[in-house]
Amino acid sequence: MTTSNEPQTAKIRPSKTLVSTVWLIPLAAAIVGGYLLVKNIRSQGPEITLYMDNADGIEVNTTTIRVLNVEVGRVVKVRLRPDKSGVEIIAKLNRDTAEFMRKDTQFWVVKPRIDQNGITGLGTLLSGSYIAFNPGSSSEEAHEFTVSELPPITALGQTGVRFTLTGKNSKMISAGSPVLYENYTVGTVESAKFNPADQSVQYSIFVQSPHENLVKANSRFWLDNGIDVRLDGGGIKVNSAPLSALLSGAISFDTPNIAANDPTLTVQSGATFTIHNDRAEIENQPNERTLYYVAFFNNSVRGLDVGAPVEYKGIRIGSVANVPYFQGNDSQKLFQNGYIPVRLRIDPDRIEQGGSPQSEEYWQNTIQAALNKGLSATISSNNLVLGSKLIALEEARDNSPVLKPQHDYGGDIVIATRGGGLDDLQAQVSKLLDKFNALPLDKTVGELNGSLKELQTTLKSAQTMLASANKLVGQNSTQNLPRELNKTLTELRQTLQGISPQSPMYQDVQATLQSIDRTLQNAQPVLNTLKEQPNALIFNRSGKDPIPKGK
Repeated sequence: MTTSNEPQTAKIRPSKTLVSTVWLIPLAAAIVGGYLLVKNIRSQGPEITLYMDNADGIEVNTTTIRVLNVEVGRVVKVRLRPDKSGVEIIAKLNRDTAEFMRKDTQFWVVKPRIDQNGITGLGTLLSGSYIAFNPGSSSEEAHEFTVSELPPITALGQTGVRFTLTGKNSKMISAGSPVLYENYTVGTVESAKFNPADQSVQYSIFVQSPHENLVKANSRFWLDNGIDVRLDGGGIKVNSAPLSALLSGAISFDTPNIAANDPTLTVQSGATFTIHNDRAEIENQPNERTLYYVAFFNNSVRGLDVGAPVEYKGIRIGSVANVPYFQGNDSQKLFQNGYIPVRLRIDPDRIEQGGSPQSEEYWQNTIQAALNKGLSATISSNNLVLGSKLIALEEARDNSPVLKPQHDYGGDIVIATRGGGLDDLQAQVSKLLDKFNALPLDKTVGELNGSLKELQTTLKSAQTMLASANKLVGQNSTQNLPRELNKTLTELRQTLQGISPQSPMYQDVQATLQSIDRTLQNAQPVLNTLKEQPNALIFNRSGKDPIPKGK
């Protein structure tokens, strides 16, 4: 084989094909890319803007957007808002979610959370937080939303009605607390807001179907503490709400039975009601037929509080409205007359007990007639352990003095009052003890001791006499005395038999007495003559009295 240093010349031959197969690869890539691009463009949904306070747990291209735990989009951008009041989150959604973006669509962040509803979001410990939403039902589309830190209370697709509750309450419950009707859960508190301007609280509640018919225009709402313990004259009463209400509190409501089926009281979703602190506050609310009276007391009103019962023969017909109830400068006269005015409220609803309601004028005349017959007020004990008091209205049973300094006071009719109750009993016992302490007990005890000594001496003498009597009875002569006494009685009986009507002695005595009687009868004329003329035995009865001769 021979070698040569001369370069060899390449030989070029023309190709038989017009296009090289190498260009097939980029062409195929371009076709696939175009298809994917068109598919991506066609599958892209709306781009939405979410507003949050901060971006805690949000990561670009990692944090997902979900509905019913199905991924329908992702976060593509996070940036600060121009006014630096929070962050803006740009998210792209799938095309099939465009119809869900309505004005009332709700977004919230799902992350581990412990609240009154339990422990939720534990799955995000591994997967990270995500943003969930509930599709809205509004006809208006939207692309900007505010993300809530808390999930919405109502579930997706749940039907019901929403109401607004406002009031100036002494406490506030949180969103998620239950709404109760007679201790049955019928809804949920969706939001709770405090308005610092007027210091009021506003709640948005959701009542689930089919319980929306329980809410009427005259329904009454109040805060439920969970456990209600009442100590009154009836003893201890404990009312316990469901467990969820015990943990977070609840909102309860009821509807008076007298109008529960009235179609004119039907309310629509979005209506506003007043919420009260508790049920007792509602019970103490007056109505258009409430009647007010004033009673003056000159004894202690300790234990008599606002809301205390006003009873007639054990039936509650009202409550104490104000104690004390001074008008103007009357409180300055307290130490002059010692009177304490108490304002009483009588509710005809309590008297009617579900019967046909009467007019205010009817009850005014009825109560006035009872006052004219002697109906009066007294302070009575409601609970001896707690020292609580109540006002009892009762007819006068005796001539005990009444206190009624004037006919009306502050525009209200004055009810006469009488003493009574535990305070008067204590005063009487105190007076009795004072009299008992005033007794000369020392002198009396000394005299009693002397009498006891004399009694002891007398008992000793009696014991001596008893011993002597026992000794006398024990002698043989004393024991033979009954035998001798019987012998004497026998002899006496024999003697008496000797002077009986059948005995000769009795007959002789009887004959002698008869002879003496005859003699007395014969001497009777002589005795009569001597009685008439005592000198008949000396002078002749038929002759004349002799005349003495002179010298």
